[in-house]
Amino acid sequence: MRVRYMFLLAVLFCCMSCLKDDYTSKTPQAAITSFTIGYYNVRFYDVNIHGRDTLVYVREGGVMYPMTIDQVNNRIFNADSMAYGSDLRRVTSSVYGNGTIGYIYDDEPDVTYLWRSQDSIDFTRGIKFVAKSTDGSYTRVYDVTVNVRKVFPDSLLWGTPDTTGVPLLSGITSAVRNDSIFFFGTDTTGVPCVTFRDITAGGWNGAGQISGFSAAGWNHRVTVCNGTFYTVCAGTLYGSADAVNWSSVKSGIRSLVVSADDNGVLWAVSQDSNIIRTEDMSAWDTVQCASNGFPDSVATVFSYPLATNTSLTRSVLVGMGDDSLYASVWTMLTGDTAWTEVDAPAKTDLRLPYMNALSVFKYDGALFCLEGLNSFRQSNDNGITWYRCDSYAEDYSSWNRYMQLPRSLKGKECDYAAATDSRGFIWIMTGEGQVWRGAINRLAKN
Repeated sequence: MRVRYMFLLAVLFCCMSCLKDDYTSKTPQAAITSFTIGYYNVRFYDVNIHGRDTLVYVREGGVMYPMTIDQVNNRIFNADSMAYGSDLRRVTSSVYGNGTIGYIYDDEPDVTYLWRSQDSIDFTRGIKFVAKSTDGSYTRVYDVTVNVRKVFPDSLLWGTPDTTGVPLLSGITSAVRNDSIFFFGTDTTGVPCVTFRDITAGGWNGAGQISGFSAAGWNHRVTVCNGTFYTVCAGTLYGSADAVNWSSVKSGIRSLVVSADDNGVLWAVSQDSNIIRTEDMSAWDTVQCASNGFPDSVATVFSYPLATNTSLTRSVLVGMGDDSLYASVWTMLTGDTAWTEVDAPAKTDLRLPYMNALSVFKYDGALFCLEGLNSFRQSNDNGITWYRCDSYAEDYSSWNRYMQLPRSLKGKECDYAAATDSRGFIWIMTGEGQVWRGAINRLAKN
């Protein structure tokens, strides 16, 4: 038995010797084949329950942002930038490759550190990783770039207010046609006027006086249909090709439903309380009777494909009717023959309050409404519930703390109107002669 044990030990030592020789064998290969950032903190600026600014740290893992290794140009980088506020000053990493791995800080070019998985590395200093073959014949140096977003992608950022050529208007309303934005209202003498500009080029054209109708009986609502502007004044529908010169189109119109986009359909309420529509301004179809609660003079309609079936279109109408406390919401799907009022939510805090000046727009896949110049309301369910966008969004009736008005605009008591353009920007004009322009970072197309 003793001889047998001695034989087994000899075989075992022989195997261990072979393994050791294989492990320590030197090769001319040098490359990094896998690179992953470890866990790190992400800083968020928040507002606590007392309304004070505070910092919140969230833990994230670099595995969420795969690193690309460019073996041709010796580069390592992440194509998808890490979250804004990522702290990469003390981060571990996971590196695999052929040869001995080390790293060099750009501000210490003469010092090479041997890489270890437990090393806390500062990726903000600028760094290179080195792979050196075990036989010492070949070295590869990789430039490592860890991309971090410079701004928070969901924040709504505003530029400085534009006052150049912006007139003083009251009863402001807006319209967008092609790549130009228009604001309508009455000037200080009570005359209907319009100012406009290209959404990319600067410079407002001042106050151009409107001809064709007077301010008496004008409901201050303008929409665009098939490239033509339309409005209602004293029971008559007027149209204009240039927003300055207007002519009568049809009489017997009580109010106009403003379309959020030029979809080629014009909706209106006739003086005999019927909801009517047209596509050519010649043939008008009576859709239904404008029942109690249907928005009378302040209403906006949105039409967009269903997320579950793009061949079907949902139309959502938001406006002010008989209820003096809340707005009403109506909907219609492709194939429907009439508008149907949406049941109001049981929690009144989630209903859209009554407003004389209704500024509703579709933005970032949701509906938004300016609740005065105090805050935005947001609806993610086609106008059924409306959550206030508070800077401290914790209450059940609040949502989206990043959708905020500029501080110098918030709380002002003046006329205003809002619109969105094709480049992802929101425009707000005030009766004080200022125009604000802002956008969610990830949507802005400068």
